[in-house]
Amino acid sequence: MGVKQRREREKQELRQKFLAAARQIAAEEGWQSVTTRKVAERVEYSQSTLYEYFENKEAILLALLRSGYEQMVVEMQVAFASTDDPEARLLAMTEAYWDFAFRAPELYQVMHGLAGISYGVYGHPDTPVEVKQSFALAREALQQWAEAKGVQVPELRDLVEARRGLIHGLITLGMANRIAGGADRIKHILQETMKDLLYAWIYRPRG
Repeated sequence: MGVKQRREREKQELRQKFLAAARQIAAEEGWQSVTTRKVAERVEYSQSTLYEYFENKEAILLALLRSGYEQMVVEMQVAFASTDDPEARLLAMTEAYWDFAFRAPELYQVMHGLAGISYGVYGHPDTPVEVKQSFALAREALQQWAEAKGVQVPELRDLVEARRGLIHGLITLGMANRIAGGADRIKHILQETMKDLLYAWIYRPRG
C-alpha cells in the first residue's frame, strides 16, 4: 500500500472513530449532550482536528443519518429477498425495520429527526439518496403486493406513508416505554396491525 492510500485509509478510520464516539455519547447521555468538544475528547483528538472532518455537530448527525439509512436499506434488501410471497415479504421487512431500530436506537433517533436534525420531507431535492432508496424499496414491495392482490391503489405513496407511520409510531412508543408489556408485545402488535392495514387496503370501499 502506498503512502497516499495509507493516509486516506487512516483519514477514513479517524472519521469513523468520530462518528462512533458521537453514538457512544448519545447512548450514554442522550443526543442533547453530544458536542463536538465531547466527541473530540472521547477519541483523544483536538476539536480543531475534528473540524477537519466535520464542520459542526449537524454535519456529524447528517453523516450518521446517511449511514443509518444505508445500513437499514441493506437489511431491508435481505428481508425483501427472503421470500417470493409479497405479503410475507412486507412482514419480513417490517420485522427487519423493528429489529434495526432496537439494535441501534441512538442511530434510529438521528434518522427520524429525534436528535435535532431533519432531512425534510420525502421527495425534497435535498433528501439524501440513502433515504430515497429506503422509500423506493418499500414502494417496490408494496407495488408487488398490490399487483399480486389485484388491488388498485390510486396513490401508492399514501400506503407507503401509512405503513411507515405505523412502524415508526409503535417503535417510538416502545422506545419511550409508553406501551405496557415490553418490546415483544409491541412487536407482535405491530405485525398484527400491519396485516390489518393490508387487509383494509384490499377490501375498503372504493370511490
